[in-house]
Amino acid sequence: MKEIEWINNLLGKAGSLAKGVGDDAFVFDNYLISADMSVEGTHFRLDWSTPEQAVEKCLLSNFSDINAMGGKTKAILFSICINKKWDKKTRDEIANAVVKICKKYKVKLLGGDTVGGGTGVFSVTVFGKAKGKILLRSAAKNGDDVWLAGYPGCSGAGLEILEKKIKNFNKQKLINLHMLPRPPLMLGEQLAKIKGIGACIDLSDSLAESLWHISVQSEIQIKIKEKLLPVFPGVAKKFLLNGGEDYCLLFTAKKTAKKNILLLAKKFSKEFPICKIGEAKNGNGIFLDGKELEVKGWRHF
Repeated sequence: MKEIEWINNLLGKAGSLAKGVGDDAFVFDNYLISADMSVEGTHFRLDWSTPEQAVEKCLLSNFSDINAMGGKTKAILFSICINKKWDKKTRDEIANAVVKICKKYKVKLLGGDTVGGGTGVFSVTVFGKAKGKILLRSAAKNGDDVWLAGYPGCSGAGLEILEKKIKNFNKQKLINLHMLPRPPLMLGEQLAKIKGIGACIDLSDSLAESLWHISVQSEIQIKIKEKLLPVFPGVAKKFLLNGGEDYCLLFTAKKTAKKNILLLAKKFSKEFPICKIGEAKNGNGIFLDGKELEVKGWRHF
C-alpha cells in the first residue's frame, strides 16, 4: 500500500502537527474542513464527460466528505490549473458549472486560485458544519451492526465499460454513474441524530478499503456477508468490493439503532438502499463470508 505508506510517513514526521488527521474531514473550531484534487486523465476525461459533469463530480466528492462526518457543506474554495489546450468554450463551461452547482447545493464560493499548465486540475477546500454528533472512523464498537447506504461498484463498472468498450445491457446507466456518482447527501446529518450510530466513512476508494479504515482506526474486526450487499444490475463482484468513486456511506451502529435506521431506509428507498451487511467484533481484520479480504482499492502510485 505505497500510497498509505507515503501518507503515514508524512504524518509520522509531522507528529503533533497532524493531530486529528485521519477522517473524511478535519474538525476545527466547530467546522468540518476537507481538501481534495481532481486531475485530468486520472479523475476525469473531457473526451468522455462534459466540463459540467467533471466539475460536479469533483464537488460532490468533497460534499461527500462532509456528509460522512455528519455535516452539511456550507462553503468552498475552488482553485484550478487550466489546461492550456482547453479552448474558451471549455473554460467558460467550467466556470459556469462551478457557479451553477454551488447555487444548486446552496454552497458559498469563497474564492480560490487560478493557474495554467499542461494538465487540468480542480482543487477544492470544503467547509461544513455538523448540527449533531460528528461521525468518526474510529467509533465502531464490538457488537455494532455494519450498514451500507448506496450501491457500491457502479462507478468502477462504468469505467471498465468506457475503457474496454464492453457491451452491457445496462451500459449507459453505469457509464452515467461513473461520470456523475450520486452520493447519499443529507443522510450523514440524519444519521448523526440517531443515538447509537458509531463509525462512518464514504466509499471514495472502495468498500474493502473503507472497511479496512474503520477496522484499523476503531481497532475492531469486521465481518460482512456477500449475500447482504446491495447489487446494482450489471455490477460484478470485483467492483462491489474494490470499485471506487461511488461515495456510498459505510457506517456502524448499535443494535438498538436498527429501528431508526430502517425508518431512514424507507424514507430514502427511492434514491438508494440502506442495508445491514455485517457486524463488528473484537479483534482485527476484515472478512467476507469468513475469508479475510485483501484490500485492492484505487492507488495513485
